[in-house]
Formats: sequence, structure tokens, C-alpha cells
Amino acid sequence: MAQFIKPGAVIGIIGGGVRGYQMALAARQMGMHPIVLAPKDSDIAFDVADMRIVGAVNDQEALQRMVDLAQVVTYVDENVDASTLQELTKPQQLPSGVDILSVTQDRYLEKVFLDDQNMNILPYAQVVTPKDITAAVENVGFPAILKPIQKGIGVDQQLRLTQPEDVHRAAQLLQQRPYVLEAWLDDPIEYSVLVAKSGDTIRVMPVVENQFSHHQLKASTVPASGGAAVMAEIQRIGRVIAESLDYTGVFGIELFMTKSLALYVKRLFPGPQLNGHVLTETTGVSPYHLHLRALFGWPMPQVRLVQGGAFLPLRVDDRAAAMTQIQIKPDWRFTFYPEGASDIGQIVITGDIDEIKTTVNATDYFQI
Repeated sequence: MAQFIKPGAVIGIIGGGVRGYQMALAARQMGMHPIVLAPKDSDIAFDVADMRIVGAVNDQEALQRMVDLAQVVTYVDENVDASTLQELTKPQQLPSGVDILSVTQDRYLEKVFLDDQNMNILPYAQVVTPKDITAAVENVGFPAILKPIQKGIGVDQQLRLTQPEDVHRAAQLLQQRPYVLEAWLDDPIEYSVLVAKSGDTIRVMPVVENQFSHHQLKASTVPASGGAAVMAEIQRIGRVIAESLDYTGVFGIELFMTKSLALYVKRLFPGPQLNGHVLTETTGVSPYHLHLRALFGWPMPQVRLVQGGAFLPLRVDDRAAAMTQIQIKPDWRFTFYPEGASDIGQIVITGDIDEIKTTVNATDYFQI
């Protein structure tokens, strides 16, 4: 368990954007002084930071400045250099450690880790050279998707394979970097679950159901569909993975479920993410506060679903529709972020989930 940190301490947050903004805001609400490291001077996380450091998240000089000032350091995603971070920080400064980074930065190592935990994952194969692609396709089959082993590389570097002719195109991509080929599912149900860990204490939050469009989160809802047995299995998976990770704080797991109710673990990620925003209003516990409580050595509450709800992220193209709905939906909770973010804000709606879906779909713009 992390050492107890009193309000008034300085916390370093590596990474900006919406997650960095929410993390810094939560830190301020808990009486801490957040320092944010982000690459652009216009990053919205700086709006709620006591101190800003402009630089790449792997900039050793910038990280050293943060480490010299902060009692505790955390990161908002996996796009940080684990070895540099470990070298610059003392163990008590980095309660989350770097174990989770070695798992989440590399798709192949992530799958090996999940395999070692006896998790059900989709068939996959490592593809290092163009010669490997044919054998990988024979092993995985069609349809499949080719993804760079390293995460954080744009979706434009991914390629879906549906027929033998696609193998030649895949071989051309492989001139650039190693890949992982994994089986592709058509229209699965997608879930996520956030898990908080502090020493021997593990808190598994309610399962969230997610909908995506063009690789972007479109909506997150609770309670998730699928039935009690599926929810119990997802929560069991969360606990098993938490027990195997040397980690303090909140991390997340994304999963697929097929129409035949086959459940597959998709990926892991450190820290809270957008799909967890629905939980703040529906459980009364913010995932960002829960993450920080773990880092600060504060006891963690049990997290239970109090009411159903939906979270709708708002992007620039959604502004006009949001302005319409804000005038006619007194029970919808609108939050707008400072200017400069790719997401301009969010809508959270609480109540009966079936009624929420009907109301949202009746807008003829937002859909669940």
C-alpha cells in the first residue's frame, strides 16, 4: 500500500488532454497541488494545474523537473518511457510502478500476459517480417486485423484482412515495423471494467457497456447488458488480473462478447478512461478520485451502482446538437471542457437505462 499523503502535497501528472484535465481537477478537489506535463502549451489540463511543464511525456529533462518537485507522480496512459520513469523516480514517488507499462505498451506482450493468466483471448500471431504473414493468416484465419505491436500508432497503420488478396497489401505494411495479427469479430458487444488496487485491497467497479463509431467512443452505459453471469465473470477477470499486477491505482480492461456469449479480453490500460466517466454519476465515486486515493494511501470505498446512466462524449462536430439539447433537456447533465480539446465536453444522463436510450435516440442525432 502507498504511503499516506496529506492534502497540500504536490502531485505530478504525466500527460494532458481530457484525462490529464480530469486527474488534475480531482487532485485539486482533494487538496493537492497538481503539476502537469503535456506537449502543447494550449493543453486543457494546464487550466487546472498549479504548474505547467511543456514537453514531450518522454522528455527526460522535463520529467526531471517534475520529479524534483512532486511527492507523487502518476501517468494518464501507457505512452511513457518506463525505464526513464523508473530511473528518475524513487519507488515511493511512483506508487503505480512500471509493471503495467511493460504489459500495455506492446500488443504481443499484452497477449502473452493474458495467456499466462488463462484469459480467453482471440487467436493471434506475431508478424515480424513479410514472410511471417502467410503463416500468421493460416493460424488466425479470416477475417483478421493487422495492428502495430507498439500501441499509440494511428489506426491508419492497421489493416483488416478478409481475403487472400489482402495478404500482399499486408506484406507491404510490414516493411515499416513489426505487427500482431489477431482475429476479427463482427459486431461484438464491447465492455470495459475499471479496477482499483491498493496493496491487498481490490475494488472492481461496475461493468460498463460501450459503443464505438470509427474507432471513437460513442456512448457508455450502465448497467451493462448480458446478464448476471457475464457481469460476474468480467468482475472475476478484473480481480484475477489485479492480483497478478504489481500496481497501485485504477486500471481498465476492455472485453468483447460474441452473439454466442463467448467472452474475450481485448486489452488493458493504465488509469481511468472516458468510458469510466459514466460511473461518477451512477455510483457516486469518481474513477479519478479512486485512482488518487490509492496513490495517496487513503482507504478506498466499495463502489456499487446506484442508478442506471449513459455517458455521451461531445466532440467539435457535436456542438450544434448539444446546444439544441441543452435548451430542452433539464435533466441531462452537460459538462464542457476548456477550449482546445478534441472532446469539447460530455453529457451524462441518469435513470432507467431503457428510458434513457429511447430519449437519446429520439433526438435523431445522438444514438445508443
